Amino acid sequence: GDSATGDDGDAYYNGGEGWNPLGNSLGGFATTFRGNGYTISNLFIRRTGASSMGLFGQTSSGSRIESLGLENVFVHGGSWTGGLVGLNRATVAACYTTGHVRVGLFTLGGLVGSHQATGSIIASYSSADAVASSLGSATGAATHVAGLVGFSAGTIDSSYSTGTVTSTGANRGGFVGESTGTVTNSYWDSTTSTISDDGDMNAPEGVATADLKSVLSYTGIYANWNVDVDGTTGADDPWHFGGTSTYPALKYGGQDPYRQHGDYDTDDDGLIEIWTPDRLNAIRWDLDGDAVQDATSAADWAKHGAAFPNALPSLGCPDTTADADSDPGPCTGYELARDLDFRDANGDGDAGADRVYRYWTPIGSAASAFSGTFDGGNKTVSPLIIEAEGAGASIGLFANSTGTVMKTGLPDVEVSVTGGDSDTHIGALLGEQSGRARGNWSTGTVTQTGGSGGDIGGLIGYSSDGDVTASWSGAHVTSSAASANAGGLVGEIRGAQLSAVYATGVVMTSGAGAYAGGLAGELRMPVGGLFSASYATGPATKTGTGGAAGALYGTAASNSATITAVYWDTGTTGYAAGAGTQERGYGTMALQMPAAYAGGIYAQWNANIDAQAGADDPWDFGAMMQYPMLKWGGMSVVHQGSLAMGRPALPGNDHPIVGQDAAVCLVDGPAMRAPRPRMGGGTGKQPWRWQRSADGKTWTEITPGPMDTPGSYYYMVTSADVNNYLRACVDLSAAAPDGATEACVWTFAKAQAASGG
Repeated sequence: GDSATGDDGDAYYNGGEGWNPLGNSLGGFATTFRGNGYTISNLFIRRTGASSMGLFGQTSSGSRIESLGLENVFVHGGSWTGGLVGLNRATVAACYTTGHVRVGLFTLGGLVGSHQATGSIIASYSSADAVASSLGSATGAATHVAGLVGFSAGTIDSSYSTGTVTSTGANRGGFVGESTGTVTNSYWDSTTSTISDDGDMNAPEGVATADLKSVLSYTGIYANWNVDVDGTTGADDPWHFGGTSTYPALKYGGQDPYRQHGDYDTDDDGLIEIWTPDRLNAIRWDLDGDAVQDATSAADWAKHGAAFPNALPSLGCPDTTADADSDPGPCTGYELARDLDFRDANGDGDAGADRVYRYWTPIGSAASAFSGTFDGGNKTVSPLIIEAEGAGASIGLFANSTGTVMKTGLPDVEVSVTGGDSDTHIGALLGEQSGRARGNWSTGTVTQTGGSGGDIGGLIGYSSDGDVTASWSGAHVTSSAASANAGGLVGEIRGAQLSAVYATGVVMTSGAGAYAGGLAGELRMPVGGLFSASYATGPATKTGTGGAAGALYGTAASNSATITAVYWDTGTTGYAAGAGTQERGYGTMALQMPAAYAGGIYAQWNANIDAQAGADDPWDFGAMMQYPMLKWGGMSVVHQGSLAMGRPALPGNDHPIVGQDAAVCLVDGPAMRAPRPRMGGGTGKQPWRWQRSADGKTWTEITPGPMDTPGSYYYMVTSADVNNYLRACVDLSAAAPDGATEACVWTFAKAQAASGG
C-alpha cells in the first residue's frame, strides 16, 4: 500500500489516479482469484469520471474471488463503484472491505457497486463507509448507494455491512440500495449505517449493533451462516464469532478474524489472543500484556503493533473508563487462540521456506521479566528450537518470568546450550521464574554442553519463590557442566510449592560436582514450602566426580519444605525403595494399581493447585498398568501415556526383562487408535509400534506389531534389547483430543537380561 499518502487524494501512482482496476467493459476478469487469507491494504483509486471502479473493475460470469480482505481502501469513481468490484458477474466468497468508497453519479457499494444476475456473494461483509459525493462536497444525490451492494440482481447470502451510508439520492440502503435478486440471511447495522429502514422489501432489514454482536455461534440470526463457501459438498464453517464486543469475522481460507476487527480480546477476559507465532514473538515488547507501551524504544513498540494490525484502542481490551485512548483498560496478559507452528510465522497454514522462527529467542530478561499472565489454553507451541550461549543467560520459551505461565504444551523441544555458569538457567518453558507455573508440559531434549555451572530442567531451569504445580515433563535432560543442577522437571527449586508434578525423562550429568534428580537437581525450599503429590519414573545418573544423583533430586541438603506423598518407581529409576514413608520408592505395579484417591499411597494426592480454597482433583488414575496422569484444567492425557513393564503375575519384575512381555496402555487407547485396513478386508485398529534406544533420544523401530491381533499391545523383550530403553507409539484417530495424531509412551528403564543383571 504505497500507492497513496492518505485520504486527501495526494497520490503518487498513475499521475494521482491510483490503481487501474482489473477488468473493464472490453473484457472482465474471467478466472479465479484466491486470496488465501491475505489482505491488500491502502488501495487508492481517484477516477471521478470513470465507471467500474474497484480492485476489480468488471468480472465475467463463471469467475471467482474468494478469501480476500481489502483494508483501508479509498475508492472514488463516477459510477458502478465498489471497494472490491465495480460491476460484478462473479462469485464473491468470504471477502471483506474496510475503509471509504465514494461515487459521484450512481451505484455504489462498500463491497460491490453493481451485482449482476449471474453473480453470487456469500459469507462476505463490508465496514467501508459509502458516500455519494464529489471530493469537493460532503454529500450528493447519487442513486443506489448502500453498505454492501448498490444494486443487486444476483444472489447474496450470509453477509452483512456496518459502514455509514451517506447520500441524498434515491435507493439509499443500509445493505443494498435496490435488489431485484435474492438476499437471504443477511443484515446491516441499523445504528452505524444511520439507516434504520431502507424501504426495499427484497432486502433484509436493519439490526441493532448489540444484536449483531450478541450471538456467539451459528444460532439465532446466524443459524444459517455455516454455509458451503467453496462450492463443494458440506458446510465450511467460515465465521468466527468472537465475543460480545465484535461482529462476526471471517476465518475461511486461513483468514485472521482478529486482524479484521482489531479486537484481540474477543472474549473480554483481559487476555490478548495469540493467533500466530508473530504475535507470540511480539510479547517481548509488552511484557505485562496491558497493551500499553513498555519502557522501550518507539521502534520496538512499532514491532509489537505490526503484529497486531488494525488494533482498536488497547487492542480491544475491556475498557472501564470514558476515554479508551488514554486508559486502555484491564488487559493483564495473553492467551493462545490455537496451536502454534513456528514453521508458519503468519498463521496462514503454509510452513514457509524462510522458517522465521527456526531458532527461538527467549522472551524477557533478568532486567525485564515477563510479568503478566500467559494462558496456553492446553494448546501447544512447536517445534521449539533454541541454540544459545549459556554464560549468565536464562533460556527457554520465556527467559525470565515473574508472572503466571499456565496450560502450555511444548512437544519435541530441542534446547541446546553451550557453556554456562552459576547464573545460567535452562528450561524448555522457563529459564528462570519466580511467579506461578501451572498445567504445563514438555517433551524432547534439553542439553547443556560444558560450562562451570547452571540449573537445567526439562520444563524449568530455576524456580525461586514461586509455585510449580500440575505440570510434567518427558524431556531428556543432559548436562556436562561442572556443578550443574539437572532435573527431569526443574533444575533447581527454591520456591514455595512443588505439587502434583511428575517427570519421566532420562537425566544425565557428567560434570564434576554436578547433581542429577528425576524431578529436580537441587531441592532447596523454605520453611512452609510444600513438596507433595508427585512422582518420577525416569532414571537420573551422574558420571562425574563429586555431586550426587537421586530418584527425586540430586541434593536437598538445605531443604526445609514439608514433603508429603512423593514417590519414585524403583524399577524404572533403578533406585531402591528407601526407608521413608512420605518420600519413598514403589514398584511399577504398586504405582499403577490404585484407581482413586481413596486410601492407599494416593490418599493425600487431591492437591490444591489454583491457590483457591479446596482441593482441585488434578489426577486421572485410569486403569491398572497406568501411572497417574494430570487432568487439571482440562489437560489432555493423550500426550502422557503410560507403560507397564514385566508381568503382573511376577511382582518385583519392574524392569523389562528378556523373555517377558512388556505391555502398553493409554487412556481410551483402543477407542482413539486410528483405523487400519485388515488383511482379509474391513478395518481394525492401528497397532502400537515398539522402539528401542541406547540413549533415550534416538529411537529405532523394532517391530511393526501384528496387523490385527491384540498382541500389538505387547512386546517380548529379547537379548538385543539389553541396556536399551524401550517405548511404544501409536497413530490416533481424528477423534483424538486436542487434534493429536500420535501418542508415545515416553521413558522406561533399560532392558535387563533374564538374570536381572
